[in-house]
Amino acid sequence: MGALCPCGFGFLDEGRNLMKRRVVFAGDSIVHGGPWQYWLQKHYVTNFAFPGHTTEDLDALIPAIVASQPEILIVMIGTNDFGKHRLPEEQVIANVLNVATKLKNALPNIPIIWHSLTPRSDEFSQSMIEVNAKIRPELERLGFVYHDIFSLLKSKEEDKLELKYCEDPETFGLHLNNLGYEKWYESLGPVIDSELSQSEVH
Repeated sequence: MGALCPCGFGFLDEGRNLMKRRVVFAGDSIVHGGPWQYWLQKHYVTNFAFPGHTTEDLDALIPAIVASQPEILIVMIGTNDFGKHRLPEEQVIANVLNVATKLKNALPNIPIIWHSLTPRSDEFSQSMIEVNAKIRPELERLGFVYHDIFSLLKSKEEDKLELKYCEDPETFGLHLNNLGYEKWYESLGPVIDSELSQSEVH
């Protein structure tokens, strides 16, 4: 894996005078692998994402997430409901919306950025599209900030993870390399900044 690039995004601008905020991430191995603290050095970052985690695991972590007193929460979950439990699409959709509703009820006064599932290059590639299409309107109705990274990371030729962003093309075709994370944060960073600026404590 190559070196992570902090340049070009403007997120490490020493001229900015931002109050340190509590930024919390939650999800599975894809979220777990992101160098969020590296890019968000001006904030306190906690990562509740763990490899293999499913919506059920995230549900169990809600008390700990709430106890961490986040000022913004960034979530992506659901792909392991397919890969680990091989659940049908409708059940994964229900699971995602169930845990999302619980988090919203537990943290009603902070912005929550909820990600689409990322593309993957195995038998579940089309299921990602179906789940994303169904969860997006419901999440937006519930007041989440929906962040579509499926479109950002997919191949132009097919609905699979773009090869140049993929860490494991010979196996799952799911996990991101450094370039994939940089592409993600190039899009996510301004959303975090915007949401935090709108929720500043006076």
